Amino acid sequence: MSISDFDVEPVVSFRSFAWVLGALGVVLGLLAAIGWPVPHVAGRVGGQQAWADTVHDARAWLGHDGWRTSGASWVWGAGAAASTCGAVALRLTSASDTRRWAIVVVPAAALLAIGPVAQWALGLPWSNYGGGTSGPHALVLVVVVALGLAAVGLRRAVRGLGRRIDRRAVRRDLQPGGDDGTPRHRTR
Repeated sequence: MSISDFDVEPVVSFRSFAWVLGALGVVLGLLAAIGWPVPHVAGRVGGQQAWADTVHDARAWLGHDGWRTSGASWVWGAGAAASTCGAVALRLTSASDTRRWAIVVVPAAALLAIGPVAQWALGLPWSNYGGGTSGPHALVLVVVVALGLAAVGLRRAVRGLGRRIDRRAVRRDLQPGGDDGTPRHRTR
């Protein structure tokens, strides 16, 4: 028995995960196209009130006669863009991690931030079946996108700082340290 006898192909690959992301993108895109309301998240008021608000929005959507539009389409559309672009980024084997990240985040962040702000600037309500102003929704989504981008920038800065510190340590360890000029190595 040799090592080659144990070589097996992985059961789950990036290729199959890309198909799952693509299918999720189609579903989210459909929800964006029909203007389905985003479920409410339990916050300070509790889970039952959030569920009641979600059911109310769904009933208002079902009861509306005509084409339904909603600012929630921007949220579903951002999810669809992130899923679809994530599937594309997984297929790009030669792209760097930074480029893959940009392929996924830039379209999703643009839809999530610019769409509701434009809707609010034009004076359009959040939805034509449930009413309400789009100002608070737009503000929350812009803050979420800004905080997300700031967190990613902070993470990249910390990782870059760590790399610089590691390079300095390697240079310091490779400086001549002995009498015979051999490199000095740290012992752990």
